[in-house]
Amino acid sequence: MAELGIGAAVDGPTPTAGSLSAALTTALSPRTRARATAVAGTIRSDGTTVAARLLLDAVSRNEPFVLA
Repeated sequence: MAELGIGAAVDGPTPTAGSLSAALTTALSPRTRARATAVAGTIRSDGTTVAARLLLDAVSRNEPFVLA
């Protein structure tokens, strides 16, 4: 999420008040909201259907199923 600019990550294995505050500030910023809105428009809503179709097609042709 952080790499896409649509959220934030907390550094280290144990969050601190400071790291949580920084992550929330980033996650709730207008810039993050705008980026998340833009990314949401590119996400397919039929991913499971497409994956199932690919799997069934591969099985019916007796081919190994490989995700791209």
